[in-house]
Amino acid sequence: MKKHTLVWVLSLFAFLFLTVEVSAQTKFEEEVHYFSIIPEQPGGDGDKVQVVEFFWYACPHCYSMEPHVNKWLEKKPDNVEFVRIPAMFNRADVVLHAETFYALTLMGVEDELNAALFDEIHVRKNKLADSARMEDFLAQQGVDIEAYRKAMKSFAVQTQSRRAEVLAGRFDIRGVPAFVVDGKYRTSGLEGDLQMQAIDYLIDKVVTEKRSKKQ
Repeated sequence: MKKHTLVWVLSLFAFLFLTVEVSAQTKFEEEVHYFSIIPEQPGGDGDKVQVVEFFWYACPHCYSMEPHVNKWLEKKPDNVEFVRIPAMFNRADVVLHAETFYALTLMGVEDELNAALFDEIHVRKNKLADSARMEDFLAQQGVDIEAYRKAMKSFAVQTQSRRAEVLAGRFDIRGVPAFVVDGKYRTSGLEGDLQMQAIDYLIDKVVTEKRSKKQ
């Protein structure tokens, strides 16, 4: 076996070994796989555990994470409530995408257009970086553009967008996708199913902590 081939094989083996080792962990490590949020923020009411995803439609990592999130949503526990919050970084296209998310949510069509928005940007390479391109795309999807424009200017959308910016600051969100579990823990930077395993671990951790407070 040639030297460079041997090195490649050994590197691949090491990568697979580490992936299996981390995946097999029953406990994720603080300051490595997740971080405590200080000060702690409000989470789900009562026994509910809130999981928040901060995302941006044009983020390739968010797009790659989507199938894993959707698979996880199909089997998430009933006591878990999932909330999406768009990133509000200081860029015109990011703000446009965030406000569009809230406008479409207000119109009741965000769920059915979520995948289409991701695909338009990442598969068809249309960045939807300005209002004209966004409106043209939404019109093709059958969205009432006058209603969309009205929603974009609404008090509800502007208020939710400002709240998204405030929450990102409180949770110290510096990149996406990032997940916050019950206002206590933030996790990000893990790949696919491993990221969702970390979220499940933190959900169990929060449930245990809530139970201990009742005793």
